[in-house]
Amino acid sequence: MIYGRRYEAVRRVLRKVRREAGLTQVQLAEKLGKGQSYVSKVERGEQYLDVLEFVEWCEACSTPSDKVIKKI
Repeated sequence: MIYGRRYEAVRRVLRKVRREAGLTQVQLAEKLGKGQSYVSKVERGEQYLDVLEFVEWCEACSTPSDKVIKKI
């Protein structure tokens, strides 16, 4: 469920990881090869993020995905 409590935690942590990496939505989108709206939609819960996209997000923010999972 994209709006469930656990998924909200995922979105909150991913947004925090991006900000801690010092990246804007535009900068992260460029690293991911996506448009800025993709990042915005993920962070607002309008776009589903699969496990591979999760790992790519973490890598683009130079943060190990296992550390991000522990924060969730």
